[in-house]
Amino acid sequence: MVSRAALCLALLVSTSPAAAQVTAREIAETADISGITASPDGKWVAYRVERPSTATNRIDVDWYLVPANGQAPPRALGRLGTAMWDDAGSVLPGDAKWSPDSRALVVRALVDGQVALWSTGLDGAGFTRIVAADGDIEAFAFAPDGSLITSEGPSRDTIARAEDAEREAGILVDGSTDLAQPLYRGASINGRPSSQRFSGDWFDRAPLLAAEPRQVAVRATLLAPPRGASEEERAALVPPPHPALLMLKDLPAELRTALEAERVCATKTGCAADLPRLSWWIPRADGGAVVALHDADYRQRLQRWLPAEQKLAPLVESNGQLSGGRYYFRPCTAAGDATFCVEAAASTPPRLVRIGADGAKSVIASPNPNPDSDGLLAETIAWQVSGSRASGILIRPKIPGRLPLFVTYYSCYGYVRGGVGDEWPLRALAAHGIAALCINAVPSKLEGPKRYQLGMEAIQAVVAELAGRGIVDPDRVGMGGLSFGSEVTMWTMMHSKLLKAASIASVQMEPAYYWFNARPGRETFADNVRKGWNAGRPDEDPAGWKRISPALNIDKIGAPLLMQLPESEARLSIELQSKLGLAGLGEMHIFPFAPHLKVEPRQKLAAYQRNLDWFRYWLKGEIDPDPAKAAQYQRWSKLGAKPASAARTQRSTSPISIKRK
Repeated sequence: MVSRAALCLALLVSTSPAAAQVTAREIAETADISGITASPDGKWVAYRVERPSTATNRIDVDWYLVPANGQAPPRALGRLGTAMWDDAGSVLPGDAKWSPDSRALVVRALVDGQVALWSTGLDGAGFTRIVAADGDIEAFAFAPDGSLITSEGPSRDTIARAEDAEREAGILVDGSTDLAQPLYRGASINGRPSSQRFSGDWFDRAPLLAAEPRQVAVRATLLAPPRGASEEERAALVPPPHPALLMLKDLPAELRTALEAERVCATKTGCAADLPRLSWWIPRADGGAVVALHDADYRQRLQRWLPAEQKLAPLVESNGQLSGGRYYFRPCTAAGDATFCVEAAASTPPRLVRIGADGAKSVIASPNPNPDSDGLLAETIAWQVSGSRASGILIRPKIPGRLPLFVTYYSCYGYVRGGVGDEWPLRALAAHGIAALCINAVPSKLEGPKRYQLGMEAIQAVVAELAGRGIVDPDRVGMGGLSFGSEVTMWTMMHSKLLKAASIASVQMEPAYYWFNARPGRETFADNVRKGWNAGRPDEDPAGWKRISPALNIDKIGAPLLMQLPESEARLSIELQSKLGLAGLGEMHIFPFAPHLKVEPRQKLAAYQRNLDWFRYWLKGEIDPDPAKAAQYQRWSKLGAKPASAARTQRSTSPISIKRK
């Protein structure tokens, strides 16, 4: 059992927040909220707080309970293991369900290397493990009669034996084999080094034996012995569609018609900048619904659907995000006559809020320090590019004079920490006198290089505008990005002289990238490359690859490049890394076990800190005097380009006037 006393002791250690989140460590340890779950009787709401720790390299999870009427503060239910993440590196939201009688909360949790089910009552006495097996519990649900349905994966020993058997016999290379990733236990799955295979037509991955039949069992009560499940009971475990895929066509007809009358965009991409987009919707017990829309800047507003009046009524608006977790597409939770959401904005770290039927909003829990006193200004800005509207979040210190500028390009929703992937500590950069701009990708139906070109033009336009306003120095601009953002970064490096330095966190479109993946069984990969980038095989279409490959255009790159890649992507970029090294234009750091998005707190901190040092060096000529960093500055001093300031200074303090613990 995990007791409340143990939780309180853990919280004393883990939640002494700093005054403001302006260091790489503080940003890496930003807490998130997820798993918001209302009891069937509408009286209670449970939720989870995820607390990354660079000291322990874990993301600990704490569960809380709050009355839906908002008349009492939350109370702790217990700390329950560590967070899990998917194959791309996104932390999985809390997975909790109430018993039909609202007397017990059951949570699926990773504790000591085992994924099991734990239960707690309303008294807050702590969690008790109720279902554990040789294999991880992968899904669960309650039947209407209160029986518990569970699905168990292959046993951990069986998986280990299958991995060892492959290692000893040799692994057949087919369409599921990821040659860029270590084939034997090259991924971290639920806290264990594990083998992975491709599971889709792009880069989805799944554990070994993922296709094996699952054991589905039913328990009449939480502690009753299991029996086999019927087909109807098995159907209760089929997951709903991913919330990011929600479209207008998926809504009830009357609600869809009302939203169409408000010109809500019917597609997921290519929406005009002035059209609202559908974020999520939730039905209410009274037959109505709450629906969330967002604009091109990811600012969300909630409306109530009133079926008796056949109309939508405004509920509440936000200058940021109102959702069920880290991402704007996760729905809030209805409880009684209230709606519970995670609120987050450029200067508002994630917090839990209660929204009443009249739209009144109250803060239930704030697990992060308030950055209002950190001496930084965060604002949404908009500008024009090629006849389209572009927008982003600009974070800068409140000091006069032209500042160097760092740019990241992709999407900027909620509490902006480090751009997509959380690699560049934007508030820390601003605290050190570098304006930090996160740009939302300009809405467009363009593909491949044309999208890159539009991104570069958006960056050039905003630099010119900010320079014209006297805010930034156009001769000291740096850029970084992950995934599509990294591709726009490299396109800008190749096709302009704008950037003084750059940093990327993922693979590029290179010939090696193609040949690592195009083989029998991966035909859809080649099809995707042809459709998205208009490129065929490198040996048959050298001109197409010359157009998009940074490695084939090293002569066009004149600024230093820092590459911080997961090991599974680093091998795909070997030509770029080698040519950059030989040209004296950059270096690469590889993160073992890291998925596409770095998720381990220490790896995230390392990426944050190195990026902060990199751009302070190249944009301001500053050197951190920490002796442990002397070697990196010796390496960087030998690169071909020169820092912005010839007279480099040794400085580790912030130019803004703040007090920090």
